[in-house]
Amino acid sequence: MHSIYPWQQQEWKQLLRRKNSGQLPHAILIKGAEGVGKCNFVLCLAEVLLCKNSSTKACGECSTCQLLESNNHPDLIIIRPEEENKAIKIDQIRELVAELNNTSQQGGYKIIIIEHAELLNIAASNSLLKTIEEPAASVIIVLISHRPIALAATIRSRCQTISIKTPSLVVAQEWLKQQAPDTDFKLALALAENAPLKALNILQEENFQRRLTFFQNLCALQDNKISTVQMAEQCLDWDFRSLLLAFMHVISDLIKIKLNAIQNLINQDQVKELIRLAAKTDSNKLFAYQKQLLKSHQYLVKNINFNQQLTAESLSITWAQLFERVKVQTHMRLIK
Repeated sequence: MHSIYPWQQQEWKQLLRRKNSGQLPHAILIKGAEGVGKCNFVLCLAEVLLCKNSSTKACGECSTCQLLESNNHPDLIIIRPEEENKAIKIDQIRELVAELNNTSQQGGYKIIIIEHAELLNIAASNSLLKTIEEPAASVIIVLISHRPIALAATIRSRCQTISIKTPSLVVAQEWLKQQAPDTDFKLALALAENAPLKALNILQEENFQRRLTFFQNLCALQDNKISTVQMAEQCLDWDFRSLLLAFMHVISDLIKIKLNAIQNLINQDQVKELIRLAAKTDSNKLFAYQKQLLKSHQYLVKNINFNQQLTAESLSITWAQLFERVKVQTHMRLIK
């Protein structure tokens, strides 16, 4: 069974009080940054609501808990995008609505969890809205989102919102140290913006090595050891959300160096190289590049004419142009 993380205790106690007093809302929006354990929090709630023996923590022994352990509970329905970063479609919500017409098979709650709720398309949102407005007495609908502003305002207004906050640095470090001893957990948390689960994922050897290779490629491009074409090809091997974040961290660090804030760098293991790079460009170029990254991220999030190949090429070319010594290949395409 799942357990509440240390930094979620306050929100959990408040939710349990509402449950035990019979004031649990039928529609809940769980929001918070990526990597703070929102899905885990919701699964803990589902387990408590479905468990036959406990009101504060699932017992792990009753028949419903056994069904939950085997991911086979008929009254727990989890909806997520069929493809990563793609929309949740109306057909998925229609199937959900049809299922909600059936009574609970175990005689208790029927719980609906919608992960990445910000990816509900317009038709799916409209269909879900009707269900939220006229819920069955035993149905609890929980939406999870790290970007709730992208949800339809009509849906947000009908949900009770619970914010899972990013923990303090001290709490995050203590938890991550226990999960991954003998690792550079301070660096991982800096890269993850203090989100513990995200930091734990970064510490996986493959992810950590990919980041180092990325940084080495940036330096190699600046030193004319690889071309912008080669850099763009390397970029295409990344998940683009992670790629844009890695670029943003480097640019942010270079700006901080220009502002004499070296003690606040994110890439704490690359200070020497960052100082060397910062000396070869100027602040205006760095701020312009930061603006380009933000625009690319907006296009990615909204899926507005986003082309990974063109974005990778553009980012590689503009990175090269930050440094006067680097010659940019002119045959590559630019994003207008």
